[in-house]
Amino acid sequence: MSKERVLLILVLADVVLAFGVITSEFAFRWTLPAALLGYSLGGLSDPSPWSLGLLALWGFVVGCTVAAWIGLLNYWRFSRELYLTAWVFWVLLILLSGPSVMTPVGAMVDTLESVVGGAIMSLVYFSDLSRRFVRDPLPEPWPIRA
Repeated sequence: MSKERVLLILVLADVVLAFGVITSEFAFRWTLPAALLGYSLGGLSDPSPWSLGLLALWGFVVGCTVAAWIGLLNYWRFSRELYLTAWVFWVLLILLSGPSVMTPVGAMVDTLESVVGGAIMSLVYFSDLSRRFVRDPLPEPWPIRA
């Protein structure tokens, strides 16, 4: 299977899993104990200025991720960095959100999404597919003749 096809499958899996996390969290939220329901949305549950800032950061992450998905599928030069930026800001968002709780299904899908994201980054940075994202691709090295 070609690496281009693998990238397509991984990006589509990332899209499905991203929506799967959100869907599973809302679908299985009722399984959480009452004491934990207030923590299920992280720091986004109260209407304070801090949570509005977190919501803006979340919107930035979503925008970067969607643009990166489109760019990765079209081999845009900046899409690798945009995808990496989205992941860095996602980790920052998790760090700043404070305590949070996930349902078991949501945590499983979230872990799978992280694995797929790591596979995407490995493929676009460390395989020969990475040359497609460079403006002027490097020429193939000369064969060494003995």
